[in-house]
Amino acid sequence: MKTRTLGPDGFKVGEIGLGCWQLGGQDFGPMAEETAQAILLSASQ
Repeated sequence: MKTRTLGPDGFKVGEIGLGCWQLGGQDFGPMAEETAQAILLSASQ
């Protein structure tokens, strides 16, 4: 995985991220737990 340095402390983070706010279903609208799990599984591969 490619990383970048974040901030002055030299903390390394992945260049690609997955925003997961919408997976909670509270404000974005309903999402089945199975759908959320499938998204996370796909992103991890």
